[in-house]
Amino acid sequence: MINQKNFDLPDYTGKFIRYLQRQGYSTETITGYKKDLEQFEDFLLQMYKGNILTEEIQKGDILDFLDDLEKRGLKTSSRARALSTLKSFNKFLVYELHFKENVAGQIRHPKLEKQRPDILSHDEIQSFMNTAKIHYPYEYVLFSLLYYTGSRLSPIRTLQRGAIDLDERKIFLDKTKGGKNIAVPLHDKVVPILEEFLQLHRNNGSFFVFPSLKSLDKPISPAHIRGKMKKTAALAGISKRVYPHLFRHCMATRLTTLGVGQLQLARLMGHADTRPTERYQHLHVEDLRSPINLL
Repeated sequence: MINQKNFDLPDYTGKFIRYLQRQGYSTETITGYKKDLEQFEDFLLQMYKGNILTEEIQKGDILDFLDDLEKRGLKTSSRARALSTLKSFNKFLVYELHFKENVAGQIRHPKLEKQRPDILSHDEIQSFMNTAKIHYPYEYVLFSLLYYTGSRLSPIRTLQRGAIDLDERKIFLDKTKGGKNIAVPLHDKVVPILEEFLQLHRNNGSFFVFPSLKSLDKPISPAHIRGKMKKTAALAGISKRVYPHLFRHCMATRLTTLGVGQLQLARLMGHADTRPTERYQHLHVEDLRSPINLL
């Protein structure tokens, strides 16, 4: 994006991105915000031919942008994410840079139909792991941590050796959503897997548990992980779409059906309360259907 005299939005976008980095937001979150704001920049640049300052942007401009996204065929969820980005950006302008008005603040989010992901069954998870262990032993350890901790991708792929305490059987995950650091217990199955992996790679010269295959001073890339997950699923004969965040849903679903309370589940997943995990509560209710029908 080329800055013009009467188009300073890229400057403010850059300040916002640097603010997010200082606040400890994950790389994936920042990349998503940046992509949304660049789309907004392109839209305004074309609409006003580069003659609009950030302080002149109005609520109608944002609504026009969202309409343009809809005309281009973007899903409701994608438009809602773009609006969330603009709401956060405008809050930053008001609270950090003293702009007079949050022009995105009163725009309502489009109503989303909550769709449950097509999760993997317990047998499919085991088949996936067994296949990964044979064909991709390096990534198998990362996959195991993803599933058995229920973590998001970023804290696992950027996990550092110093954040692992095998004696206490726990790991410390940073850069979780909201910038919180949490301690997560290690599953009994994961401890020997991780211990053997760390011993095998103890002299690789990186402080990352899973360094990039191209550069030891960087963590393994999200694209690499997603690619290996896709290949593992195909080799395991799994037709469902398999991606890192799906393991988080699989873990939460499995624990819910096994009777784990929502408060405990929320703590395991790094949530401050049970509201984000309430989507899984229906599973426990469904497990009660057969017994009650015995009446």
